[in-house]
Amino acid sequence: MAGLSGITSRLTGSLPMGIRQRLAISCALVHQPRVLFLDEPTSGVDPIGRRSFWEILVHLARVEHTAILVTTHYMSEAEYCDHLTLMYDGKIIADATPKEMKRTLEEEAGQLLEIATDRPLIAMKLMEQAGFDGVALFGKRIHLLAKNTEKAEKQIRSSLSRQNIRLISMTPMVPTLEDVFVYRIMALEKRSNHD
Repeated sequence: MAGLSGITSRLTGSLPMGIRQRLAISCALVHQPRVLFLDEPTSGVDPIGRRSFWEILVHLARVEHTAILVTTHYMSEAEYCDHLTLMYDGKIIADATPKEMKRTLEEEAGQLLEIATDRPLIAMKLMEQAGFDGVALFGKRIHLLAKNTEKAEKQIRSSLSRQNIRLISMTPMVPTLEDVFVYRIMALEKRSNHD
């Protein structure tokens, strides 16, 4: 299951990180545990190795019915989980299924919009000043949340136009867990600044 055939004669220290992680999970599974605790199991593993590792975990959970408690900093990995607890600064900021977290985000703050401009940093500052929720830079694109997308679109176009910033695209998106996490942290910080 871990794809270790053909490497049994090699020393563990000479194996790439991804294969060492698969070996570690194989060792943990030798006694067929009903519960498996993994602390950042894909830390230092390349993206392809991470995907393979999660395929093993999904198989264990869905087919072998092993309960798995895993910690990770990768929000894309958290998407695989049945239930999540997001923590920030030692405190729980969300506790639900990934689907529920995204639904709650949209209910509280509105539709996620992804905005591409020719000057994203300046545009992001304008969106923050305009009072939009969850304004964050994702690569060169801006993510923000809007209760009324039609009104928001007009406001965004007008703000960008006044500053001679070219709007390349504005696309409604399904939020990711990273969007949820960023929104929750920003809401916490906003509350603590008002206290």
